[in-house]
Amino acid sequence: MNFRGVNEMPVVPGALNGITVLELGMVMQVPLAGQMLSDLGARVIKVERLPPGEILRTLDPIALEQGGMSAYYAALGRNKESVSLDLKTAAGKDILMKMVESADVVLHNFRPGVMERLGFGYEELEKLNPRIVYAVGYAFGDVGPMAHMPGQDMLAQAYSGLARSGLSDDQKPNLANSPYIDYLTALTLTQGILAAIVERERSGKGQKVSTSLLATAVSAQILEAATLSMHGKRTSWSKQSILLPTSDGWVLILTLFRDNPLQGMCRAFDIEDLSKKEQFSTHALQVAGLQEIGSLLAPIVNNMATAECVSRLSKEDVLCSPVNTLEEAIDSEQVKQNELLWDVDVPGYGSVRLVGNPLNLSRTPLRIATVPRDLGEDTQDVLRELGFPAETVEEFRSSGAVHY
Repeated sequence: MNFRGVNEMPVVPGALNGITVLELGMVMQVPLAGQMLSDLGARVIKVERLPPGEILRTLDPIALEQGGMSAYYAALGRNKESVSLDLKTAAGKDILMKMVESADVVLHNFRPGVMERLGFGYEELEKLNPRIVYAVGYAFGDVGPMAHMPGQDMLAQAYSGLARSGLSDDQKPNLANSPYIDYLTALTLTQGILAAIVERERSGKGQKVSTSLLATAVSAQILEAATLSMHGKRTSWSKQSILLPTSDGWVLILTLFRDNPLQGMCRAFDIEDLSKKEQFSTHALQVAGLQEIGSLLAPIVNNMATAECVSRLSKEDVLCSPVNTLEEAIDSEQVKQNELLWDVDVPGYGSVRLVGNPLNLSRTPLRIATVPRDLGEDTQDVLRELGFPAETVEEFRSSGAVHY
């Protein structure tokens, strides 16, 4: 089986079965953290504003034209219920407070002060539910001159130095297209939430958990920061690599973790051992001369298929990889056999292959319990579960406090 769909998912209760999370998240870092928790079996109720709802629902013009769900929302919306509230109304605030009473986690990424002004700061919610784990993903942290500035993944890349990582001062900065700082921040938030839940079993008390895009972006440079502090210079891993075009693509060759990588490269391509030349006789000299080495290998590699290059280099224990497009990676046997994509039913599109959760648990496997929901699809059910009679729920809707 290459891709897992909802019908093939395990029915064993997840590791976080019994945990309820209220996700008041926007864009990626918090919605992804909520999805990670829901994949693990937590009940995640996404609390969204009134139409148009969470901003990700509106960021896909193609889907909006076709009347389907936004691809971005679909990617981050599985295994969640959707409740749509106006938190600026008295009724909306009362509903959320009632939800907090029985929740385990509140998760949001509003700027510092926003939730406090609405009456939903940690101090207020802790009084209502001392066991609540209150998790926040900031942009630049909750203190400092930039605390109240709007944030985004690429801004964190730029401010943290990541956009210039591995580059000399005269080179143009490079921004990653994939929002991996958002992804790492979601992982960090999830880690903190799980730690707080475990600690709560001992103390009986919740706590506030927080991180930021900036904190994650700086922390991602843990090795580079160490060399800067200890040796006064920045590490450049990319300078220990060769990127060469092949007859049908590109190949990446690394000099890392090998005493004499050039010797293996030469054996792979059936040429004389260039490492015997004085200018390439040590690993340091090989790294310093990679541009020249690349020019020597290019005439051979340029006329060879990528797969053959990788096969030859791998047999000589040289670190290498094809440089795939996303389409090529998704279609590869390695990705298929590891079931890295899941088949998800998306409103307006049917079954769609989306990136799953990269984690595997042997006894309590991760799963798809529900498909991405339409805005407010679960509002009525959740309000009735909270004890509100049907006529009151309808009054909430007609007054504009809720949407369904």
